[in-house]
Amino acid sequence: MKKILKLLLLSFTCFSFILSGCSAQEAPKEEKEEMKTIGEEIQGENVYKVILTNSTGKSIKGFAIKTGTMDAFGENMLGEDDEFSNKEKRTLYYDATTAIEENEEAQKDAEMQTSPDYTIQLTFDDDSTIELHSFPFSDVEKASIEFNNEESIAYIEYTSIEQDTKVSTEEAEIRIKQEQIAAQQAAEAAAQQAAQEQAQQEAALQAQQAQQAQQIQQQPVQQAPVQNTAPSANEGCLGDSVETW
Repeated sequence: MKKILKLLLLSFTCFSFILSGCSAQEAPKEEKEEMKTIGEEIQGENVYKVILTNSTGKSIKGFAIKTGTMDAFGENMLGEDDEFSNKEKRTLYYDATTAIEENEEAQKDAEMQTSPDYTIQLTFDDDSTIELHSFPFSDVEKASIEFNNEESIAYIEYTSIEQDTKVSTEEAEIRIKQEQIAAQQAAEAAAQQAAQEQAQQEAALQAQQAQQAQQIQQQPVQQAPVQNTAPSANEGCLGDSVETW
């Protein structure tokens, strides 16, 4: 009986070691898909990191950022021959240090300072460009870039960090485009009006000059009287100066 108990105990011990050995083996690791970046992967106090999903239905080959204090967009943050494909996710790294410094310098005399206003320009694979206005770097961790074909505008959908609510910038982008169209139409109308006024002024000046020239031509020419320089009949006669008695 004791032998049987020993055998059972030994079997149980071996089985325990086998189970321990199996559990000690490392579980196979899931292959983690490496996410590409937009811009260089950097860290810093003013570095923003946002995970973007391209849901525009197009490939993006250009990605540039500017603020209200910049005259033009910065360099393309995508590498050469690198396209941000449709449905692809990427991590955007943006160092806003220079933008913040320039914004503070521009507003140093202002009573109330505002944060930089960021605009992102997207260039698609068909060379068309579109802009995302007032990108909320400080209020977003993940965002999806969407496209409205009817309005031809791009916008983003994200969850606000501050409000913990879903946000869409679609209506804001539509309003901005309408304002831009209205401003462009007003500028074109003003330019056309100015051109018409300029043409009218030039035509009036030309008519005035032509009238003055015609008046000069129609004025009679006054001839100077002819002076008679021939000697008179009695001039030079001896008797003219002789007194008679």
